[in-house]
Amino acid sequence: MTTTRPRKNLLLLSVAALALLSTTPLLTYAQDAATADIVEDDVTDLGDVIGDAMGDITEGLDEEVVDLDDAAAASAEESSESEEAATVDDATATADETTTTAESTAEATAESKTDEQTQPQAEEEEEATPPPAQTGPFIDLFGEVLLSLEMVDETHAQVHQHYTNEVLSGKKVVGLYFSADWCGPCRQFTPDLVNFYDKMNARRGKKDEFEIIWVSRCRDVDSFGQYFTHMKWLALPPQEAMGQRGQYLGEKFKVKSIPTLVLLDEIGNVITLDGRNKIPMDKAGVGFP
Repeated sequence: MTTTRPRKNLLLLSVAALALLSTTPLLTYAQDAATADIVEDDVTDLGDVIGDAMGDITEGLDEEVVDLDDAAAASAEESSESEEAATVDDATATADETTTTAESTAEATAESKTDEQTQPQAEEEEEATPPPAQTGPFIDLFGEVLLSLEMVDETHAQVHQHYTNEVLSGKKVVGLYFSADWCGPCRQFTPDLVNFYDKMNARRGKKDEFEIIWVSRCRDVDSFGQYFTHMKWLALPPQEAMGQRGQYLGEKFKVKSIPTLVLLDEIGNVITLDGRNKIPMDKAGVGFP
């Protein structure tokens, strides 16, 4: 009988020790030894100690539960306030972005209107720019504007206007070619004159020094345009060639028939009135100035 009691005391001691170690971590190893001496003297007291300890633990848990509930409620309130603050901030940011976008749109619209207003003004200024003042012997003979023709494709051409002094600048020889589409000898001579024109302007040291101005004898503007496509040089405007200026040039250079080719030097003096016959006899341009 004396051997079983110590085992019971040891079992109760183990339970009490586990309870105390698990619920009251502040106990030290010295306090556990003192508790073991008490167990040997009185088991009932140990049970009371365990009961009191469990009660304290329960009360502590209840307090912790209450504290957790209070903390959860407080956290929920803080979260709600944070969300409200974030919503207000987002709304403010959206309002700022909207304001910025509206301002940018207004500025872009204002700039666009300014550009639209400025562009017509610039175009009006360009249109209002007067042509350069031109003087000299070629202006007296040909007027202020000469035409050139550019082939866009096989069936379409574009006519360009040039200031006379600019387009004749640097030319050493200027020919006046009196010709018409309805004239058979003209249509025969024109291809030969084109070849001679290209050859003279390709000479080494004298590149592009020869120019020809066509003085049309065509009967209408359409015929003028069709015949002009067979040439590589300049022309008087058709209303000038078929008007008083064309008549004046014919009289000045004693044109009796067509085709006629008059050659002038760089200041308008006559080189020859019979270029029509001289060029076929000098196709290589040996005697050409």
